[in-house]
Amino acid sequence: MADPDPDARPQVAIGFVVDAAENSEIQRRLQWLQEVIRQDLEKDFPEFSWNFRLILRRDFPGDRPLDPLVLLEFGSELKIEYRLDFLLVLTSMPLMARFDQTVNGVPSNMLETGVVSMARPLENLEPERVDRAILALCRHILGHLWGLDHDEDSVMRPREFWNGDEPLDWSPEEKRQIRHYLRDIADPRLEETTQAASTAWRFYALLLRREGLSLARDIVLFRSWRMMLHLGRFTAATAVSIIFLFLSAEAWELGAAIRSSWLDLILVAVLFMATLSIYFGQNLQEVGRADRMMEQAARSRIVLFGTLLVGMASFWINLFLISLGIIAILPEQVLAGWAGLGGQPLPMVHFSKLMATFGILASSLGGNLEEEHDLKAVLIYTEET
Repeated sequence: MADPDPDARPQVAIGFVVDAAENSEIQRRLQWLQEVIRQDLEKDFPEFSWNFRLILRRDFPGDRPLDPLVLLEFGSELKIEYRLDFLLVLTSMPLMARFDQTVNGVPSNMLETGVVSMARPLENLEPERVDRAILALCRHILGHLWGLDHDEDSVMRPREFWNGDEPLDWSPEEKRQIRHYLRDIADPRLEETTQAASTAWRFYALLLRREGLSLARDIVLFRSWRMMLHLGRFTAATAVSIIFLFLSAEAWELGAAIRSSWLDLILVAVLFMATLSIYFGQNLQEVGRADRMMEQAARSRIVLFGTLLVGMASFWINLFLISLGIIAILPEQVLAGWAGLGGQPLPMVHFSKLMATFGILASSLGGNLEEEHDLKAVLIYTEET
């Protein structure tokens, strides 16, 4: 049976970006790496046409140590500029860690861009092991960009030291997941079709209708509940506000005066407004910038906003459960007296919803007190490996 016409197959374009100041040995390794990955992908996924591009840039960020967030944003802009589907930013310099002790690579599903530092593998004196370690690290990062999670039995195994040890490949099940993921990505971009819209609102509406499930999947992958684990000012502002609310009789009186149906509407409005406050207050709308309407830039912004919204909703659920536990512990007679309920039983769920909703208002302030780079890193990083 004849091979399918390459022009008829969906195309996946991957870029490798490197500092033009890197020495010839590093550039040679990257050319070898690009060719090996291309051959392996053509063998494993022949239904796609693979297009690789090695990009040398003289405007590569130069601050030391290199900040992965800066490199991710730099790479994201180049991905859009060169009309690529995925992009890896590679460097021989060490990276600055934010959440772990050390970091060798940082993927971002949201930006479809990854950063790879070859500094640790290059410390190995055996050239073959150096190449294998860099290859494994790049496969790991690409796997995350293609929706894979960790797996102890494949190259997706979490590693502290990348030294070229097995395994170096994805499992058969992971390859099936990659194949399914890439089918959506390889479709013609919205701006390349006859459905392309002339206004931004219509463009976003068409994108949501066409890629809604794919966007929802990407949002869920980011595990947005991690926000409260990494943002100190965000959680501190909320915690202080919740404490004062619990000790304030006025808050309990207000809660008794608000009907549950109105509280539900207030909750939805507060979640949305708090998300907008942080989104624009931290200049997150600048992520995925493009000179014109492009699907990749729009996807990044939708996923970023959706991730933040889901994160706020997840944070509200945690606040609700904490409030429910505190109310269950405190004397009911005292709380009912503060609320002016007389001898009526205290509606624990109603007041827990109220406290959690007020907490979200405080967290929107705390989120804007965070350093912009730290908040972006929490939202944009898929992981540090």
